[in-house]
Amino acid sequence: MQRSRSFWALPGLALLCLHVQPLKGADCQVGQTQAIAFEHRFINTDLPILDGWLGDYGHSAIVDLDRDGRPDYVVGRMAGPARGIRSVLYWFQQEAPDRWTKHILGYDALSGVGSCALDVDGDGWPDIVTPGVWYRNPQRPREAEFTRYVFDEECAHSHDVVIADINGDGRPEIITQREGAGGVRWYEIPGDPTQPWPKHIIGDGVHGAISPAGVGDLDGDGDLDIVRADMWLENADGKGTEWVVHQNLPFGRVGPYGMCVRSAIADVDGDGQDEIVMCDCDIVDSKVAILKNVDGKGGKWERQDLPQSFTYGSLHSLAVADLTGNGRLDIISNEQEELLPEGRTDPRFIVWENLGGGRFAERIILDAKLGGHELQVADVDGDGRLDICSKAWGVQGWNGAQGRMHVDFLRNVSAP
Repeated sequence: MQRSRSFWALPGLALLCLHVQPLKGADCQVGQTQAIAFEHRFINTDLPILDGWLGDYGHSAIVDLDRDGRPDYVVGRMAGPARGIRSVLYWFQQEAPDRWTKHILGYDALSGVGSCALDVDGDGWPDIVTPGVWYRNPQRPREAEFTRYVFDEECAHSHDVVIADINGDGRPEIITQREGAGGVRWYEIPGDPTQPWPKHIIGDGVHGAISPAGVGDLDGDGDLDIVRADMWLENADGKGTEWVVHQNLPFGRVGPYGMCVRSAIADVDGDGQDEIVMCDCDIVDSKVAILKNVDGKGGKWERQDLPQSFTYGSLHSLAVADLTGNGRLDIISNEQEELLPEGRTDPRFIVWENLGGGRFAERIILDAKLGGHELQVADVDGDGRLDICSKAWGVQGWNGAQGRMHVDFLRNVSAP
């Protein structure tokens, strides 16, 4: 039996769409209108950007931090040591889908990207985990900042964080990934999580690879393996202490920042066998593909590229979720504002609607000069449909927020 692959916190992201005719070149039935539709609202447009600085907002998570029954959105900015800038984590309290209040969550994360929500200390309040540092919920987050604890200084500059039960003990562990030797590792959370966390090296890392959900049972042996862009790492003993490298995934390109992808393991075609969904990021002309596990053991993979009607920029976001409520998993991403093909000033939010039978249709759900990075998906407004929260990494002066930094909410208004 397949073990649960991860301990999900509520994700978050933002997006917009109207009922429109399918784009030319998309795999769909001619004459049908889109069922997927979103309306866009700004969560915030006043986060600081310094002159000549992109902003570098990398952290992203949806979670109900104040336990009022409404999911909130966490966004974080990386540090700029040369300019004396501290990294900072904000959280936006959702009072209503069109009304959000900004709070300071904490400071001094060791990395500019990678975050997840987890009740680390077991007190019933969700905490925030970033590479090497976790932030304890004060249980009154509207009035007080979170308490910062370092669990591994050497985890600085990691790019990805995923929660999963790697050793099969029924408790969540933290997997992080960064470029270089020993860059993929996992951490046990000790009884006293304020102390250093036991660390286990899995293998070498690339710039980005395992987020948002690149952990799953790829060889059918009942334990959890890890996707790392052009390869997958087999959990050979089921306890996370012995790993075998399989460099046979038909994906992963080296771009300006090295090899970087977003990955998610999910059964997108409903055949009972998980596939790997991947998209390029930090590179122009990004692709999105489904990798089918042909033999069910990770020995052979078949790549299916998704429909694409124009040249994409960097797709530094990925989510796999049922946006229409029809029981089929759709695929969601968005283009970064500052990494587009030359001459383009129209970053877009894109859904590949799952039509069934292995067919997908490319849908543009937001085309408003707003780029995105590390989008998240959850039922934010409580209507039973999955919404999106997102934010830019960096912004351009021509964007749809008058050149300001923007945090976005895309409310799902798709037809039933």
